[in-house]
Amino acid sequence: MTKLKTRWLTCKYDKVFKSIMLSNNYMFLNTLLTEVIGTKEEVINNLSTEHKVKNIKERVKIMDSLVETRDAYVNIEVNSNISKSIKKRNFKYITSLYNQLTGNSKSYNNEKKFYQINLNYGNKGKIKRYNHFMQDNKTGKKYIENLQIVEINMDYLKELWYSKDEKVKEYIHVLMLCLDKEELEQLRKERKEDEIIMAYEKKMKKMNEEFVFNWDYEKDNEMLINTIKEDAEQEGMNKGMKKQQIEIAKNLLKINLPIEQIAKATNLSKVQVQKLM
Repeated sequence: MTKLKTRWLTCKYDKVFKSIMLSNNYMFLNTLLTEVIGTKEEVINNLSTEHKVKNIKERVKIMDSLVETRDAYVNIEVNSNISKSIKKRNFKYITSLYNQLTGNSKSYNNEKKFYQINLNYGNKGKIKRYNHFMQDNKTGKKYIENLQIVEINMDYLKELWYSKDEKVKEYIHVLMLCLDKEELEQLRKERKEDEIIMAYEKKMKKMNEEFVFNWDYEKDNEMLINTIKEDAEQEGMNKGMKKQQIEIAKNLLKINLPIEQIAKATNLSKVQVQKLM
């Protein structure tokens, strides 16, 4: 079987991210969590990423990653953009998770912390990290002590690394997730004694050589769109065109395609697609 000639796949893509983070006894995931949270973290449980629904009209959503450490529950989302719709969806994930897991306790005095870590791409800002809490905007007093949303600007981390800015060092193992083959080799040469980076580079090279992960991302999206459209046409020959477009858009949302691509594929406006989320 001939392998497809494609570009290097990084952890920018959720399929790769999940496979890498859940391998090597969580070595890379533990390192990421430790850098972002600021305390030594070790995963003790990989939880189901299916977001539970409460009624038949609500669509099932799949989180990118959900794990438990000794002190926290952590949801990690890899975001190709950070639109208002993405923020609302991710906020729904973490608040639903908070509700679900505190509801299983005997009291509300749950000592575990709840984190959502958003690895964001497409953000042109010059701030590497945002920390979000429910708190008073004047006093800074937190309303909920154990709930935090963290946003990491992945593009800016790479920019800092290219400019040799020391501020990138505290997130060096987060940075490696978005580097291509040549960049990763350069990082490994710069940090010769870093076993995590060496192991990550080796794992990524192996993954990119495996056929199952060696796909063209844009081509894969195009094939997914075409397949869903064909299925919808087959099942909905007698349905109105507008209803068919909406059904196609809903199915494309389930596989987390960008809103712009969905709008183009269905001839719906971006606003119409966003209302379906």
